[in-house]
Amino acid sequence: TEVATPDRRSLMAVSAMLLLPAAAVAAVWSGVDVSTRFSLSTDRGVLHRSQVQSLRRLRGGAAAPEEEQYDYILVGGGAAGCLLANRLSADPSIRVLVLEAGEDATRDMRVRVPAALPKVFKSELDWNFNTEKTEALKDKEVYLCRGKMLGGSSCANVMLYHRGTAADHDGWEAAGADGWGSDQVLPYYTMHEDFVGGESQYHGVGGPLAVQDVPYQSPLSRSFLQAAGQLGFRANLDFNDWSGPQEGFGRYKVMQRNGERCSAASSFLALAKSRPNLRVCTGALASRVPLKSGDTGKLRAEGVEYSVDGTKRVAKLAANGEVVLCAGAVQTPQILMLSGIGPRGHLQEMGIPVIKDAPGVGEGIQDHPAVLVSYECTKKICLTDKIKLFGSSMTNPLVVLQWLFYKKGPLTSVACDHGGFFRTSPDMDQPDLQVRFVPALASSANGMSALLKYSSAASPKSGFTTQLIACRPQSAGRVRLSSAAADAKPLIEDLYLSAANDADIKTLREGIKLGRKMINARAFDEYRGEEVYPGSAVRTDEQIDEYIRGSVHSANALTSSCRMGASSDPMAVLDSQLRVRGVGGLRVADSSAMPHIIGGQTCAPTLMLAEKAAHMMLQQRLGVPTSQYKAAGAAKFAAAAV
Repeated sequence: TEVATPDRRSLMAVSAMLLLPAAAVAAVWSGVDVSTRFSLSTDRGVLHRSQVQSLRRLRGGAAAPEEEQYDYILVGGGAAGCLLANRLSADPSIRVLVLEAGEDATRDMRVRVPAALPKVFKSELDWNFNTEKTEALKDKEVYLCRGKMLGGSSCANVMLYHRGTAADHDGWEAAGADGWGSDQVLPYYTMHEDFVGGESQYHGVGGPLAVQDVPYQSPLSRSFLQAAGQLGFRANLDFNDWSGPQEGFGRYKVMQRNGERCSAASSFLALAKSRPNLRVCTGALASRVPLKSGDTGKLRAEGVEYSVDGTKRVAKLAANGEVVLCAGAVQTPQILMLSGIGPRGHLQEMGIPVIKDAPGVGEGIQDHPAVLVSYECTKKICLTDKIKLFGSSMTNPLVVLQWLFYKKGPLTSVACDHGGFFRTSPDMDQPDLQVRFVPALASSANGMSALLKYSSAASPKSGFTTQLIACRPQSAGRVRLSSAAADAKPLIEDLYLSAANDADIKTLREGIKLGRKMINARAFDEYRGEEVYPGSAVRTDEQIDEYIRGSVHSANALTSSCRMGASSDPMAVLDSQLRVRGVGGLRVADSSAMPHIIGGQTCAPTLMLAEKAAHMMLQQRLGVPTSQYKAAGAAKFAAAAV
């Protein structure tokens, strides 16, 4: 089919559309599994129906008998949890339990089809958090999407593969995370990678995680690349090549295999599905980690209390076992505080017995704040023009068929796969601004609201957008409990624009100016219409700042709420081995452990962190030497025990 002529392809598409039930076309967006009706991709790393059935040792008692004990209990089956489940269960003598509050959505079309991402937002697959209102944000909340399913936010993000820079990771080590510098972490990025450009010092091949180009490019995206070049910026062919600067413009690589999302669940967890020593329990909401004092007086984790459909259960650790929290930057600190580990005053306020006073729990959470500049387009060539049928709310059946049979076309894109990194001031050591170009008009100044509207309404006018992101923000907030109940959403406070020096406001202000310059470059002359956001009336710095405070939204990259650091740092919750200080048998291995956010999307660093965590745990338990783990590559090391 790949060598079919255009005429034959058209005939095939039309013929198939005539035979295709309308409900099956709509299923791509509604989330119905149509895999039994169509011949879909059989590439490595994709969960198929037979695999899903064998994976489902799920739902409470049958999944996790209370008399059984585990060497590792992973709380959270997100990006980090899926990788850890694969690596730790590779040895058949190690018993691993994964507790995931969401369900298995690996076959859900909202997850598999990249362009269907907006259908995930505020659905049953989303934790649907909001920040608390603050004066800095003009007394408004900011919506935060967090994946509630196996694979977590690797199933609910825009798939961009970014590692930040070597300086970002060297900054971690300088902050007290010994062993987490760029030279030490690089092997843990490459060993699970399957990079489209081949193996090199900075990339690996043959791993479960596919890193590729999106097999679709809008003509507007090509104009963006031309515009950035016309403004004198350098082209960057690989933002993850640390031998050169991050600064520049280009195409972003994505975690995708042949036009389909490559999540942590469809890659790492799928490979481990048949191991009898791995149990995966979905619908399992963790409530606390029971702790006891040993003979030496040191606290130690005993297991995990959780509930399934309201029924309370306990998963128990075997001797020398460990609980590993992988619940993400919002819920990992929540579970620690529910367990009595956290700031003394806050726990007492919530009526929770203080077992260990840990003031750093929940402190320092970061995200990338974003704003946008959006213009109308004078031609009907934007992404929404291609996907929506004649401007209606219906999806064009032809692009659905193009994805179903060829895994190509507009549905393979989440729109923001072109962009770049820039310094808003020449005296900065690293870029403080990321630009993500979107070949579609924003229907709202708030980017997340625009996506929500797009998923359920008729297509807006044609247009294109630059999303401007403070990629190395100085603002940091905190996570606090709203209640002692495990199912109560925690409070997320002061996450955005809270830095005393207004550094993030300055970055976003200059970003808006740059976004306007890019769209007003010659490359867009034949497409440029009226400015919609911020609007031509917003010109002065004061007006731009007001627009920023009223429209800032999340770029979906939460980190650093339980950070690792030096023993001399009272706010460091973890040591450099990711162990909770003062508590045995308890680690954190997710984005909350990062000392600070990196310059770029954070899924890849989260997977790296989990990879390094797995090696540290196996090294401690089995004595797996560093040379063996790195030389063979973790993917091959794990596969040998499948």
